[in-house]
Amino acid sequence: MSNLAALQPILRTAIDPVVVMDPRGALLDWSARAEAAFGWPREEVLGRGLIEVLAPLRHQAAYRQILARRLASPEPPVERQKSQLMAVRKDGVEVPIEVSLAAFGEGNATVFLGFIRDVTDRVEVHDRLAASEARFRAAIGAVDGILWTNDASGRMVGEQPGWSALTGQTPERYHGFGWAEAVHPDDVEPTLQAWKAAVARGGPYTFEHRVRRHDGAWRDFAVRAVAVLEADGSIREWIGVHTDITERKRAEERLREGEARFRAMADSAPAPVWMTSAEGGITFANEAFAEFAGLDAQDLLGDAWIGMIHPDDVAAVGAKRAAARGAPEGPRPWSFEARFRCGDGTYRWMVANARPQIDARGQFQGYIGMAMDMTETKAAEARQRLLINELNHRVKNTLASIQSIVRQTLRADEAPVRVRERLIERLLAMSAAHDVLTRESWEGAALDDIVRQGVAPFVDEREPGRVSIAGPSLRVGASTALSLALAVHELATNAAKYGALSTPAGKVAIAWDHAGDDGAVLTWAERDGPPVAPPDRKGFGTRLLDRGLSADLGGQPKLTFDVEGVRAVLPVRLA
Repeated sequence: MSNLAALQPILRTAIDPVVVMDPRGALLDWSARAEAAFGWPREEVLGRGLIEVLAPLRHQAAYRQILARRLASPEPPVERQKSQLMAVRKDGVEVPIEVSLAAFGEGNATVFLGFIRDVTDRVEVHDRLAASEARFRAAIGAVDGILWTNDASGRMVGEQPGWSALTGQTPERYHGFGWAEAVHPDDVEPTLQAWKAAVARGGPYTFEHRVRRHDGAWRDFAVRAVAVLEADGSIREWIGVHTDITERKRAEERLREGEARFRAMADSAPAPVWMTSAEGGITFANEAFAEFAGLDAQDLLGDAWIGMIHPDDVAAVGAKRAAARGAPEGPRPWSFEARFRCGDGTYRWMVANARPQIDARGQFQGYIGMAMDMTETKAAEARQRLLINELNHRVKNTLASIQSIVRQTLRADEAPVRVRERLIERLLAMSAAHDVLTRESWEGAALDDIVRQGVAPFVDEREPGRVSIAGPSLRVGASTALSLALAVHELATNAAKYGALSTPAGKVAIAWDHAGDDGAVLTWAERDGPPVAPPDRKGFGTRLLDRGLSADLGGQPKLTFDVEGVRAVLPVRLA
């Protein structure tokens, strides 16, 4: 019987694909399972080389050398030689295979059996295991702590390089429960009790204790351990991590101390003080706030404070709060005035200011605020407004009385008409300036308002362009405003009687601008009026400009009679 015939039972019954080759690697036979596994019919591969049929092109040169060494090996014929290689099926799909070679026969009649096994599943399992091990090693590297393992009973066994590096303990010292010798004496018993309880119930274990480092320093650690289970649910081992939290604990302690100091300081403040969360609810209210509200401090937490605001003020406060919290650049400081209901049920005016708290990372943490009772201030302001209004009323009545006295004293049949009219006009100019100052509560006035009020009687509504007024928005004090009103009135009166405003074509330009940090210069320029000549004598208006107004205006006015028209330069002291 030939060797090929003798091998047929093996080719028919083998579980894996089987091929038969001559000493050169040419295929002499090809089992049905080989046909099924690689897609090549038997008649298409006989006589071809195994490498040519199954090896990917990129591996063929190397695989030929491997096959040649195996076929020429002087090893005993029954010795199998295994190799893990890549094969390509007829459809081009590559699969990993394991090839075992065995010689059959003797001398020139020797043939070689090739047993081929598809090891795709084994390779995939191996790759998954390798990937899992790689992830585990990466996780260990990423853990910010000391990794250790214990056996199922909770005892430390084997090499624990992390624990040894941390504590300086040798394996002989930390084995079993010897590791507890590195734990602070005050923490040993609680640690062991908690650890044994976790082992008994199957974990997990979380704890904090102090550990003596290899250099003798005590450090705070957070400990966490979990059980690794077998397929049947029993514990195989424990994996734990010690994470150094010393700096965190110190920071937390400093934070607690800082908060305690803040609360003590806030509780000693005589005015309401509070803190809010990032969401807006109050998280802390001091004793003064609780006393004002007639509540316990705990009852002020959250949004209870909103219910204390007078209903008429809620909308305005809410709008300011939303605008501050929703600012494009991030939460910004905000303040408000509102009436708050205090413990006796009455409402008190409060002014509140709040500033955002920003942590070291730039994150908004909430607001811290303080409020002051301004009820008495509001009442004083109301009384002051009442007094000012009464004063203004009396001043206007006084000016009206003076005007009446002048009219009665300087009767038309006893005094020159010109003197009588000029005096009344000047009193009216003073009264107009008083009107402007009254609107501003005598805290000053806009320079623009004083000038326009002063020239208003001399401007024809049909020709408003004859008098031009221009200048930046500036404010002057009360005394300066009155003097400026008289000066503008005198210039306008002279322009109307003798200057540019006495003829249809004449024009007046009034302009001002800054002059230094607290001053301005106002210019009065006339043109297109009648010929100008210096007066033979100085009238009241000229004397007033020369000497009477310089102290209140803040400097000496300058009046010139140019050929083009009268020109005046007035220094103005700003508020």
